[in-house]
Order: sequence, then structure tokens, then C-alpha cells
Amino acid sequence: MTVEVFTVSELNGLIKDVLTSSIPPGVWVCGEIQGCKRYPSSKHLYFELVEKDEEAKGVKARIRVAIWAGNIPRIEAIIKRSENAFELKDGIEVKLFGHVDYYSAGGSVSLIVENIDPVYTLGKVAQARQKLIADLTKEGVLEKNKRLSLSAVPLVIGLVTAPESAAYHDFCDELKKSGYGFRVFLVPALMQGKTSPESVCRAIARLNALEGLDAIIVTRGGGSIAELGCFDSRPIALAVAASRYPVLTGIGHEINTTVTDLAAHTFFKTPTATARALIERVRGFLEQLSAKEESLGVIATDRLRSSREGLKACAWGLQSGTTAFLKEAREASVRLSALLAKAPGVLLVRSRETVKTSGESINRTIHLRLKGALNKIGQFEKLIEMASPHRTLRRGFSITRRGDGTILRRASDARKGEGLRTVLSDGALESAVTHIHKENSDA
Repeated sequence: MTVEVFTVSELNGLIKDVLTSSIPPGVWVCGEIQGCKRYPSSKHLYFELVEKDEEAKGVKARIRVAIWAGNIPRIEAIIKRSENAFELKDGIEVKLFGHVDYYSAGGSVSLIVENIDPVYTLGKVAQARQKLIADLTKEGVLEKNKRLSLSAVPLVIGLVTAPESAAYHDFCDELKKSGYGFRVFLVPALMQGKTSPESVCRAIARLNALEGLDAIIVTRGGGSIAELGCFDSRPIALAVAASRYPVLTGIGHEINTTVTDLAAHTFFKTPTATARALIERVRGFLEQLSAKEESLGVIATDRLRSSREGLKACAWGLQSGTTAFLKEAREASVRLSALLAKAPGVLLVRSRETVKTSGESINRTIHLRLKGALNKIGQFEKLIEMASPHRTLRRGFSITRRGDGTILRRASDARKGEGLRTVLSDGALESAVTHIHKENSDA
């Protein structure tokens, strides 16, 4: 009996023939990408497509995958035309169409990709994102940072972004234009890519080690879903929740809200909008302070007027009481004089004692009333000094009035060419409006 013996190439060729004849010319295969690499020399894209065993927490099966350089632009164009573009990278699930190829020289089976179904990948990404949100909600992660109190005057800011990026300049330039004394402490971080979650978490932790911050800002410019995918990560959400400072985000996407946004104290669409929110908060506080100062001035003026009236009434009462007392003393003196004429000896002695006693009593009464009146006058003078607008001016404030004497509160109320009078602590200035700079309030 003759035994057929194959060479390696013959055996591999036979295997290839069997695979080619038994497997359809084109098949759809789904799995997770691992080991994704593009070689600069050939421009081809290689990776493995794996099927995971959920129970064993391992890989159930794997197959090599290749996308030839000529097919890559067409595959990328299909992805870009989808509702939310993404990139082929490790960890995402894909649905690929291609044919099975057996490489005889190497004895390996590969899937040569010709097409992709982006809807499948986007669905898997959305499912993973919703599951992450549900888990974080159940754990209370998404609400933790929102419980922190944001300062009414958030001027000391920790910033997490890429240095010298458009987001960095947009945010800082907007703060500078406000004219307020913002202080920004930048901790650079990678804002996209595989290592960006670790980089952002590290930056948040470094800022939490500083003392005296009012808030931490995490911001970057716009980008695709793929570029912003790192902000849908669990580690960043946990870092935000663990922050002892309120975290505000401006991730830069007009449509989608990231998991990091949901975990933040407050989120905004762009770096500029985030900066404007801080400016508006400071401006609102200063306007409230100005309104309270004006209200205090009105109250002090009313108190001063009331005190003056009370002081006049007190002085009038003192004068009336003194006059009445002196009148009674004179009448008593007349009566004593009449008695003295009738009984000079006894009446003279008694009258002298009465006059002496009466005089002392009059002096004590007048002294006490005058002392009380002087004390009240001193108290009113202190109150008047405390409430005086001049005291406010000495603290560095000024009051600008229009030609008709009304106070000018906003730049928008002024008119070009209008004459103004600015009162300072040591005098006043006369000026005319030549230009009016209005704050741009567009978000």
C-alpha cells in the first residue's frame, strides 16, 4: 500500500483549496480589535479580531485581519460618512466584510477586509456608554461633585488642557478681556488618544494638591466622537467625583454630552463659554455688592436725618425743661422773699438753705442733661461718620455722575460727548465721554 506524502507547500496548498472551496467568497465577521498597527513602509493596516468569553473573562477565538493600503481610504470614507465618525483602534467592536485568505508560505489564515458596517460599531459604543452612565449613577459618582459649593467670586482657577492649544488661548484670552483679577494655574494634559484619561486624571489630582483654588476647568477644542472618546471613560469620571474643588468642563462638542460632562459640577459647550460663565458670576457678585452699598447709603442717610431730628427734639426738650425749672426757681425765690420780709431771722436761714439746695439741684440736673445730650451727639456723629459716602471713597471707590446729577451705573447708560463728574476721596474730576466700550455678552 502506497502512502501519499505531502510537502509543506503541497499541504498548505491543499488547505488553501479546501478553505477557498468551502467558505463563501465574502463573509461578515464581528469582533473586538486588538493589536492595531499600520506599518509606514507598506501603509497596510494589521490587527487581530477577537471574540471574548464573557464568563471566562478571556479570549474565545481570534483571527488575523488585514486592510490593504488601497482599501484604507474607502474604509475611512465609509466611517466618516456615518453619523458619528470613529477611528479603528484597540478596544472597539467592529463588523467587517471580507474574504478568508490562507497564506501558504506562512501557514496562517487571515481575513482580508473589503467593507465595514459603522452602524454596528456605533451601536456597541452607545451601549457601552449607556451602561457606564447607569453604573456611575447607581454608585452616586455623577452627583458627588455637584454637591460642592462654587465660590461667588471664582477668581483662582486650576486649568487642565493642552498647553498653547486653541482651547487654552480661547479660555485665557476671554478671562483677560474681562479686566477682573483672574489667576490661572495650568497643568498640561493630553486631551485625546489612548493615554489621555490617565493624563487628565493625573492633572486633576495635581490641582487638588494645591490650596486656595475656587474651581478646576477641564477644557479642549472641538473634535470628532473618536477624538472625544476619552472623556467617556470611567477613570476621568471618578477623578472628577473625587475632586475637592468644583470641576467645570468645556469639552467643545456642540451636540453630544460626555460622561465627564455628566460627572462635572457644571458643563459648557466650549472653552469660551466656560470662561464667560466665570466672568458673569464675578460680575453678578460685584453688581449685588454695588446695589447693597447703595442701599446702605440710603439707610445711613435716613438714619442721619432721623438722628438730627431726634437731636433737635432733645435739645428743645432740654431748653424747655431748663426754662421751666428756672421759672419755678424764680417763683420760689419770690415766695421766699415775701416770707423773709415777714420773718427775717428764721426765714433768712431757711431761705439760704433752700436756695443752696435748689441751686445744687439745678446744677446737677443741668449737668446730667447736658452730659446725656453730649453722649447722644457723640453717638450720632460716629454713626454719621460710618455711613458717610466719603468713607467709601477713601477705600478706593469713586462715584460718577451725569450732567443732571444722577449716578452713572453702566457704560451703556452713557452718551458720547456727555459731560461727567467723578468724585474721588480727595476731590472731583470733570470728563467727557469719547468712547464707550461695551462688554460682549455672546456666549
